[in-house]
Order: sequence, then C-alpha cells, then structure tokens
Amino acid sequence: MAAGLLFLAPVFNPASALADDTGNWYLDDGSGHQLGAVLFERSDINAPSGLRLRLNAETAGLKLDHVRPMVMSDGGQRAWSLDNRSKELLGAANGAIPVGSSQYDAGCLDPIPADGMAMRITVPSSAGDLTFALAPGQVQTIHSLSQACAN
Repeated sequence: MAAGLLFLAPVFNPASALADDTGNWYLDDGSGHQLGAVLFERSDINAPSGLRLRLNAETAGLKLDHVRPMVMSDGGQRAWSLDNRSKELLGAANGAIPVGSSQYDAGCLDPIPADGMAMRITVPSSAGDLTFALAPGQVQTIHSLSQACAN
C-alpha cells in the first residue's frame, strides 16, 4: 500500500508540490485553487474497504462537491469516474459532511491507464470543475496499482 501513497507526490510541478512522509500533499491548479490530498487504505466495517483519495480545500471559501464523481482522464479517449464517497466523512449519523472536504473511491481503474500517458484529475467544486495535471510518477503509480488489482 505504500506504493499507493506515491500516487499524488508531487502532483503538479515540483516547485509547487510539497510531500511529507505521512502521504499528505499540497495541490495547486495554477489558477488560485489549492487542495490538500491524501491517498489511504480504508478498512472500516461500516463502509466498503479499499483505496480512498481524500481532498481538503486549502483555498478560503472553496466548497467541494459531496455527490458528483471525480474524473481522471488520460488526455486521449479514456476517462475514469471515481465514485464520490464523501458520506464516509460523517463523524456521526446526524452530522454534516465538512464543506471543504470530499473523498473518492480510488480503487482499480479499468481499463488500466497506459503508463507514460499525460493524465489529469477533475474535481467538482463551488468554483466549477477544477483540473489538476498529474506528474509522470503519479501516472506510473496509477498504472501500477490498477495493474496489480487486475492480477
């Protein structure tokens, strides 16, 4: 699973992406929208297990969508829809999902993304759909994780 944490480090250009040993990253779309992100393994008896991508708004007033999926695309013909799992962020049955956070199912992608292709993620938010380019290392990790799931 440690390889999965490499998925987002660094997601944008190396100067603007910071990574630490905990798997947390600072993401910037170049248009003033910033997110914190973490990729982790969910193992809760009350929710489906598997890889999750959690995003947290770092830009004041930015609200992340709790319903729509996040889309990952390869710049060509392929796109993958990652189910929105933001309801897993509820602290209590009557609680509210934090407006600045969202969570997505980051499990196996089918078909497996081609290694070496340019990829991006599109995140629904109150500022519209925000797009972030993935670095070659993240693309390789996505390819490797999806390939491992298929085997």
